[in-house]
Amino acid sequence: MYFKAANLFDVEPFTLVVCANKLLYECRWDGNKKHLTSLDKKRAYIWSSPTLYNEAIQADKARQFKKWLKSDIPLDSSSVMGFHESERLSGPISTVSITSIRMSSGKITMTYDDLKTGSRHVEKLNAFKQKIPWLGLRILFVKLFNWEYWPYYMVYIPVMFYWLWLSIKSRSMFFFNTANPGMKNGGFAMDNKNDIYAHIPSQHCPKTLLIKAGTALDFIGMQLPLIAKPDIGQRGLQVKLLNTLDDLAQYARNSKVDFLLQEYISFPNEAGIFYSRMPGSNKGTVTGIVGKELMNVTGDGKSTILELLVKNPRYLLQIQSLTKTDSSMLQNVLPVGETYYPAPYGNHSRGAKFSDLSHQISLDPLQHIDAVCKKIPGFFYGRLDIKYSSWSELCAGRFMIIEVNGAASEPAHIYDPKHSIFFAWKEIIRHWDILYRISKQNRQSKGLVHMTYREGMSMIKNNKQYVNLTTA
Repeated sequence: MYFKAANLFDVEPFTLVVCANKLLYECRWDGNKKHLTSLDKKRAYIWSSPTLYNEAIQADKARQFKKWLKSDIPLDSSSVMGFHESERLSGPISTVSITSIRMSSGKITMTYDDLKTGSRHVEKLNAFKQKIPWLGLRILFVKLFNWEYWPYYMVYIPVMFYWLWLSIKSRSMFFFNTANPGMKNGGFAMDNKNDIYAHIPSQHCPKTLLIKAGTALDFIGMQLPLIAKPDIGQRGLQVKLLNTLDDLAQYARNSKVDFLLQEYISFPNEAGIFYSRMPGSNKGTVTGIVGKELMNVTGDGKSTILELLVKNPRYLLQIQSLTKTDSSMLQNVLPVGETYYPAPYGNHSRGAKFSDLSHQISLDPLQHIDAVCKKIPGFFYGRLDIKYSSWSELCAGRFMIIEVNGAASEPAHIYDPKHSIFFAWKEIIRHWDILYRISKQNRQSKGLVHMTYREGMSMIKNNKQYVNLTTA
């Protein structure tokens, strides 16, 4: 913390209340010595200026505050301002105004009561005030010259002719539903993740709990931190790391859909392994591996997290979303050598850098991945997102599966910055061809039927409604 290192020689005494890394501190300088005290975020505190109030008045205000806290008055901004108004001073030293600042999820509301005129002013403030020169233009150039950030439709429209050709051969635009009979809609959309976790061997599956929407949570029999995510996944949408019970209660309160609480796996490495197996075959294959480097910055002891982020062009795309969720954190200065992960999730849309590790495909990891996938009923095609300590540990079968994706899985190794859009198109077509052949064989050998056009459009409609509900 900067307070520890700051030179306060010849500085007047002061008291600061600082929130850093989601912890609360009292930083007090008495003119000779620094005092740093950790505060309980669940407690209420009161401070009085020693230059305005003598010790007797300070003690009386503390007693009145303690008495007020024990009353049945709800603790909110309005009641806190009411308390201070009841304690206002008159005479030679008088209280002329009361100001309340309330911060919540990056939003700031300032309320100012002018006690002389009896008027109140309320302002909504932007927590993110620091301007980044040419941010919009810089983001535009990053997207323009890096196809991996192009809109989804721009990447896929040029190869949709091949999907149409496969649809004609299948006589269904939604032929993929028979690729994974054990997953709803083949795992393309609206499939429940919790159903899949139930079939993953315990040594490879984090402890996971399904929580119904509307459930009030302030305690759960799992150790923090936890990962929270909707039971029906949407490309990293509403995935959140919960570090405290307050985080847990807030996530449960805000979630409009059923969600999962999952044990946080602290292995340093994350990868996506694309797996496929032809129905009737005893052995599957890995068709691609993507390594995921989480968005991170390392402190230099001088720069704020925001200043470190803007030095990396890739991270410019995340600035706006980060300022909405935790703008105060961006103003922290990291000590030299300390690494911070603003978004500890292996999602490309959340700032992770993808690297193609397909050259490391070998028998060692394949045999373990194959064994796990065979235990998932009706699973033949998709991507497993895993965390592991080292590549040798992965090859030895020591890894954890944090996600199983079905027919909608992308061969995510295409997003390695070294690959061209032409390589991406080739890989997309190659995997669609595998999807088609598995779907066709399942339909013929198991007597399955493809989704009708009406059923497929209904699935898309329901998925869109679910996304809107998740983000509401």
